[in-house]
Amino acid sequence: MTQALSVEQVTPFLARMKKRELKVAILHSGGPAPGANRVIAGASKQFIDRKIPVIGFINGYEFIQQLPPQDLRPGRHFIEIDEETISSGLDSNTLIIRTARANPAKDIATPDDLNDPRKTAAINRILDIFEYMRIGALISIGGDDTLKTANFIHAIASRRSQDNPDAGFDSAIVHVPKTIDNDYYGIPWTFGYFTAAEAAGRIVRGLYDDARATNCYHVIELMGRKAGWYTAAASIYARGTRAVIPEEYENRPFSLPELAETLLQIVLRREEKGKFYGVFCVAEGLADLLSEQEKQNIECDRFGNMRLAEANIGARIARELEARYAQATGKKKSFKPQIVGYETRQLTPSLYDALLTSQLGVGAYRLLAHGRFGEMVTVCDNLEIDGIPFGELIDPETLNVRNRNIDTRGDFYNLLRSLERNY
Repeated sequence: MTQALSVEQVTPFLARMKKRELKVAILHSGGPAPGANRVIAGASKQFIDRKIPVIGFINGYEFIQQLPPQDLRPGRHFIEIDEETISSGLDSNTLIIRTARANPAKDIATPDDLNDPRKTAAINRILDIFEYMRIGALISIGGDDTLKTANFIHAIASRRSQDNPDAGFDSAIVHVPKTIDNDYYGIPWTFGYFTAAEAAGRIVRGLYDDARATNCYHVIELMGRKAGWYTAAASIYARGTRAVIPEEYENRPFSLPELAETLLQIVLRREEKGKFYGVFCVAEGLADLLSEQEKQNIECDRFGNMRLAEANIGARIARELEARYAQATGKKKSFKPQIVGYETRQLTPSLYDALLTSQLGVGAYRLLAHGRFGEMVTVCDNLEIDGIPFGELIDPETLNVRNRNIDTRGDFYNLLRSLERNY
């Protein structure tokens, strides 16, 4: 836990920031999530109240990993965050500093790579920009890759500050976990998850009602690369017929034909009961489990990540189901592919997400103020603020981030399946 500080209290970190006239920088990387502006507002207000300036880097790491410091322009590459910015951010669902998937640490795969000047060049360029712009602390908001980048910035900045004790940025970085996939280890629920998943559930419910009225099936592809929290929650909310999530295949291979056959048997059993409709909710992350041959024609983005939306896993399952149904029954039936996800990422946050995001922002300030650098902000019961060192979240040998997937032996998974049996 961390102790709250009054505006009058000054910690060594705050004293250093004021004495050296340093700024705090905030950036957001990866896909957006409802409520991110409140994280930015929650943190910024604490610093502004203490007369410490705050800036926000636009598009995450995209510009600062490649441009020389003197080419960075206010309004184009960064903005000053003041009271007016905070107010407008709270009134808007669109992320005020925008975001991108740029990953300056993409070449760092092993601990030894941290000693390779070529593989750490982008991070060192970022640290040079921090010195040039007199940035004394960084708050990063993002997912797995952004957490790893924060960890590497912390490690490399620590080394640089040993060589140069007068450096303005001396590893003062904290990270705020963000993903509507809700698979972050170390925090009970990630911000934006409840807002996005409920919105997805409402859409799926509409498709359920449509299927019931028209005697068809909708095969709905939902977000979730490694974990099924989003897909499962939307399915539970909407009375989904069956949710298919990546966790089911942790200990067995994924086969699209086998999955289609399993779903076909559900369809046939329901027809015996007079139910000629339904919705199948499938997590987009199933595309990662396709065979290499099946992945051949799937595009990657400019950062090397497979575009899950291009894989059309839901459409593939729907086509396979339609063919198998015709073969099994001699009749045609409509299995309609749908995609739900992007429209849920920039909505007005729910009450819980509004509280959580505001507290995470305050938590980012508080960890920095107490000198707890290299930690991820988290909350416990009653939204009490705490932090977890990066070293407890990232494997020191593999550099892989710990995830929190659905336990297929746990109560949440049992809830999902027990409700499906009733439909």
